[in-house]
Amino acid sequence: MSETMETRNIVILGTSFAGLSIAHYLAKHTLPQLQQAKDAKYAIHLVDPSTHFWWHIAAPRELVSVKEMKHEDCFVDCMAGFKQYPALKDSIIFHQGSAAGLDINARTVAIKTHEGGSETLEYYALVIATGIRSPTPLTTLQGDHTISQRALEEMNKTLATAKDVVISGGGSVGVETAGEIATHLNGKAKITLITGSDRLLPELRKSLGIKAQTMLEKVGVTVLYNTRVQGSEKTSDGKTEIKLDNGQTMTADAYIPAIGVQPNTDFLPESLKIQGGYVATNGETLRVDAAGPRVYAAGDVTKVNKGGLLLLQGAIPVLGANMGHDLLSDAGVGKVAERKYVRKDTETQLVPIGAKTGVGAVFGWQMPGFAISMIKGKDYFLKTMPDITEGRKYVKA
Repeated sequence: MSETMETRNIVILGTSFAGLSIAHYLAKHTLPQLQQAKDAKYAIHLVDPSTHFWWHIAAPRELVSVKEMKHEDCFVDCMAGFKQYPALKDSIIFHQGSAAGLDINARTVAIKTHEGGSETLEYYALVIATGIRSPTPLTTLQGDHTISQRALEEMNKTLATAKDVVISGGGSVGVETAGEIATHLNGKAKITLITGSDRLLPELRKSLGIKAQTMLEKVGVTVLYNTRVQGSEKTSDGKTEIKLDNGQTMTADAYIPAIGVQPNTDFLPESLKIQGGYVATNGETLRVDAAGPRVYAAGDVTKVNKGGLLLLQGAIPVLGANMGHDLLSDAGVGKVAERKYVRKDTETQLVPIGAKTGVGAVFGWQMPGFAISMIKGKDYFLKTMPDITEGRKYVKA
């Protein structure tokens, strides 16, 4: 291979569920074929502030017990799974840092490195998979993974002696967190779940939200409806004062905000965003058409579906096929048929309430509590983590 051969970078921004999934898909199905190209060499560049992937699906249980959900089980080195591709060891490169800017004309990404410096990456193809962030490192990464690890450990200690616990957010994370804390503390604390809606779990039918409330009340959780948290601050004695939109305040030994996620797209030009700051993604091809050729988006940073692991796993093969079509055609080393993504908005959400029960539905089919326990409640899908970190879900194209 000539030293003057053109290098074509496939840059993937983000190494959480979507970023690692598409990286492994390309490593299994596309990059080996691209290596046959005679006029260019290809490399995958992974960019993320964290060196470790976090299975934050299990956060509701981790924040009550990191002894039960150990860090070494829930946090995995992002690059470890790529050791299975020895022929690609020099073609998959990790950059610890965060995207700070995107120039779609120069086709470059500006990166703020972990050490505080900066670098610029040229891209031939780009995947925006930067995901979303919650208000707290207890539920999503907020930089290096050690920040979340420390937050989880501190919350474990706080909950051990807490008498008043408040969770805001009536979605799946809020309900799961309330259920885990109530089950773990077993009546030792007053637990309040606050939601701005008149129901829990808006992604599911109303009857399942009512069922979730009943289950929560059985383990000692009080649900406060039609109330929003306007702000919170730590007090001098280490407690948290929570301001509500009805003018009242609450004081808690432990407060967990589980509402108000934002897409990680501050670095993108406004021309590539839709309402809410999400990436303007073609819902059928998963390309970012306004960014020019060979630019794509994946995961919760898009709005091509309602989000979540099950729907992501249906989208990755479509994205992989379309990237394969574009890259292999340009290189002249193979053909892959384009695919079309079909959005599915049928009820799909599993919500454990403790380890032994829960509510939910899969593709519109309601699931009984014992099934929720068996499928998700036991370990929050932790045993399936290699599907993402090693790409086992994408062995077949």
